Amino acid sequence: MHKSKGKLSGVLHKGFKPDKCKTSLRMAVARIKLLRNRKEAQVRQMRREVAQLLEANQDMTARIRVRASFRPIVYHFTTAHCFELARRVFSA
Repeated sequence: MHKSKGKLSGVLHKGFKPDKCKTSLRMAVARIKLLRNRKEAQVRQMRREVAQLLEANQDMTARIRVRASFRPIVYHFTTAHCFELARRVFSA
């Protein structure tokens, strides 16, 4: 048990590597942009479907679909957080 504690502390206390952090943040932003683009395409399709549902007087189904369209906003905030984190870490 003491041996595993030593291995774990060695892994956790290697120090901060700014270059690795910057690379990871850039990769995270790229992945988020990809996901955001995919979700935006889905939302455009969903909007078309909602318009068709409203034309067919299926208001309740349209409301449910509209609520689901607000979820992609989270990607914007996550990307902004990554950029802010990178700015703070690398401006110091």
